[in-house]
Amino acid sequence: MQSCFLLSGVAALALFAGCSQGGAELATLKSQAEAGDVIAQYNLGCVYAEGDGVPKDVAEAAKWFLKAAEGGDVDAQYNLAVMYDDGEGVEEDDAVAVKWYLEAAKQGDQFSQYNLAMMYDDGTGVEQDYVKAMHWYRQAAEQGDTDGQFSIGMMYQLGEGVTADAAIAYAWFSLAAENGHVEAKSRRSQLLEQLSEEQLSKGNTKHSELVERYGM
Repeated sequence: MQSCFLLSGVAALALFAGCSQGGAELATLKSQAEAGDVIAQYNLGCVYAEGDGVPKDVAEAAKWFLKAAEGGDVDAQYNLAVMYDDGEGVEEDDAVAVKWYLEAAKQGDQFSQYNLAMMYDDGTGVEQDYVKAMHWYRQAAEQGDTDGQFSIGMMYQLGEGVTADAAIAYAWFSLAAENGHVEAKSRRSQLLEQLSEEQLSKGNTKHSELVERYGM
């Protein structure tokens, strides 16, 4: 994934995912894109987003990402969602960002899954819904997203979208901490001082299950 811009909102993720002109000449790429080739449309969006052989033009990039997104390209859907999330090349519109995060999330994109979860968690561009937030955090977490893993821990600790359970929160914080999430390490340490022996045993058992299930 190439890093062209960073998302300044809900997650610090690379905006333009997998951009590659593939060696095609610009004129050929434009011709293919105008003829409806989804890959060419996506790559042309990248060309304009990065200023690769043309003046950088994020509005033109958004135009081609939209065409590719409508054609089902998951990277274009994610990129377009971030552009609407941040107001890059388009007018900021959280509801439209949610729409495209959802399309990409349904195709399995973990970054879109996490960002969509955040939107539901905060009630940004969509009605706040902790149950849906938990669903999408879990989808991202199961793909190894450490922020998603940490967020599930927070949901269990706070009882948002699920019944509060400090032991399960500890298990998810432990998983995220072992995968390098700094705040998860702090939360795990705090809970370690608060859990009863029974809760700690439950948390460690759940943590072992998570490691075995997700291979982490």
